[in-house]
Amino acid sequence: MQDQEAGELTPERLQQFEPFEGLDAHQLLLLRSQVQWRKVARKTQLFGFGDIDSNEYFLLSGEVELQSADGKRFRVAAGQPNARRQLARLRPRQYTAITTGPCELIVVDSDVLEDLAEELSSYERAEDVYHVSMVSTVEEMEEQELLSGFHNALQRNQFVLPSLPEVAMKVRNLLEDDNTNADMLAKVVNADPSIAAKLVRAANSPLYHGASKCDTTSNAIVRLGLNTTRQLVVSFAVRDLFSSQSPALRKRMLRAWQDSVEVGAISFVIARMVAKGRQLAEEAMLAGLLHNIGVIAILAYIENEPELMESEESIDTALKSLRAEAGEQILEMWKFPPEFVEVAKSVADWQRNPKGDADLCDIVQIALLHSYIRNKHAIPLPRIDQVPAFKKLPLGELSPELTIRILDEAREQIAEAKQLLSS
Repeated sequence: MQDQEAGELTPERLQQFEPFEGLDAHQLLLLRSQVQWRKVARKTQLFGFGDIDSNEYFLLSGEVELQSADGKRFRVAAGQPNARRQLARLRPRQYTAITTGPCELIVVDSDVLEDLAEELSSYERAEDVYHVSMVSTVEEMEEQELLSGFHNALQRNQFVLPSLPEVAMKVRNLLEDDNTNADMLAKVVNADPSIAAKLVRAANSPLYHGASKCDTTSNAIVRLGLNTTRQLVVSFAVRDLFSSQSPALRKRMLRAWQDSVEVGAISFVIARMVAKGRQLAEEAMLAGLLHNIGVIAILAYIENEPELMESEESIDTALKSLRAEAGEQILEMWKFPPEFVEVAKSVADWQRNPKGDADLCDIVQIALLHSYIRNKHAIPLPRIDQVPAFKKLPLGELSPELTIRILDEAREQIAEAKQLLSS
């Protein structure tokens, strides 16, 4: 690379880039003293995939090819409206950048850009856009970079995966001991008064009705049974994980939790239809509640990277593409049984069809499909009778329409389960 005299950079050349267009003459003079103007030859590598450097590159002339780790190639061309910001800003770098011919570039330290952003109080950040030669839209290129950054962070364990709340962990550990009784479990649960109150309320709810009213945690545990208690404690504890300091992300967390509650409640009803006893129904409700758990890790990652919140569409794409993988990692870290992990991983794979009888994922998948239908989600959905999971469940010759009607008739149970999980 050949550095040129920065003094030859005119204000007009600097102001063609969005981060600099609001600067006055004095600020431009100060900026010009802090940038490098470089002329580079063809096939010069500017940065590589995985690099964590502090340079930001602005293209004055020429063209740069961005190569992702999976071999995809994109072009950024100078002079286009979509080359008015720095090249691929995410760190670690999600692309290797190589010039396709002679290029001129401005190189600025990232700290300088941060100072400029603070100084320009009236400046609104614009979304990164690129001239992409091998994808159909600018938004697709932006989403590709965002997804690459998320996936790379996920693979490098840079996502902060949430820990299972302490009371839920203690209950699970205690129930591994065959000598554990209701009084011992009640002592642990009572350390969290909120969960203890919810457990008593659950024992007195229509879902778990008994001959007399339960007034103590110990009595509630006796009525519910140890297995049900474990499922419900985890369910109540997970609720607090769906939170965020960001108002915008808090709304997404709340929506994700409400969707999870809906799927958990419908899973409970379907499981009671296809099996005797309560254990499968309770496991299905918990599995339905956890099917969307990957959202927590992804939105927490975004919260720590404020610039990633600029594009709602890109966040939607990231959630759709990565929540299964993130959910799988969370449940494995929490040491959930494989059948729960499979739900988080495969519930949205409508053509999933492993050998053997119906499993927990089949139940939650049909519950998820019914939730989408009931709430009129504007996404392409398969016919229920064409989904392998429906054919595997022992629902007899029921048609999809009849299944929906039965679930509608069971709305009291669904409403009760939703109230129990949402409170």
